[in-house]
Amino acid sequence: MNKQKTSIIILLSITLSMLGVSVIQAQNIQDSSMCYDYGNTDLMPIGEGNTIFQYTDKIGLWVQIQNPPDVTYRVIWYDPNGNQFRNVAVDVIEKSGADWGIVFDSINIAESTAKNKLGVWTVALSIDGQVEVETEFQIINYDSLLSSIQSIQDQIQDFIAEKDELLAEKETLEDQLADLQAENQDLLDQIGTGSNYEQLVEDYEDLEADYTALQASQGTTKMMMYASIVVALIAVVVAVYFGVMKK
Repeated sequence: MNKQKTSIIILLSITLSMLGVSVIQAQNIQDSSMCYDYGNTDLMPIGEGNTIFQYTDKIGLWVQIQNPPDVTYRVIWYDPNGNQFRNVAVDVIEKSGADWGIVFDSINIAESTAKNKLGVWTVALSIDGQVEVETEFQIINYDSLLSSIQSIQDQIQDFIAEKDELLAEKETLEDQLADLQAENQDLLDQIGTGSNYEQLVEDYEDLEADYTALQASQGTTKMMMYASIVVALIAVVVAVYFGVMKK
């Protein structure tokens, strides 16, 4: 029975090795963080964060490992251009009275060339040649950040000023529209309704009929003068009507 169990374990180990998987390593990583340092007693990270300024003293990779195996640990740092900045072997720092420990490595920022390599960095923990933890952090320029914030604030002020101008223009257009509507109503009042127009046309037709009748029935000079007065009256009515329409 023991031989059978041993054979199964050996076979499983060989299979996993062929797949490039480490049973111990895959199960032992408990947590990781980018931080400034760690506590001397509890070994927990201090000053966690993935974004730092150029004047920051340092930044480190903290990884907690359960039952850390006796293997080779290396921490590799890559700058924003993908160039290797640091590659160092590290040891596990075991937690007193516990079954876990940590791996920690850091790089200086303010007092090294790293402060000039702005952008996103990558840091990885390699266990026995296999990358088990990989994370990123960013170094940014504080003055550039302040300048960007000021630029955004200026743009906001510009937007506010433009909004005020648009509101003022809107009010002006609304006033102009109200004036045009009032003028339009005055014109409508002067022109009159459709029934007024129909009455004018009817009166004109009646006067024209009277004039025609007078021409047919009267031949004296006196009647012709009366007819001329009627024609003049018709002309005045038509002139008044079309004059009102033009307004």
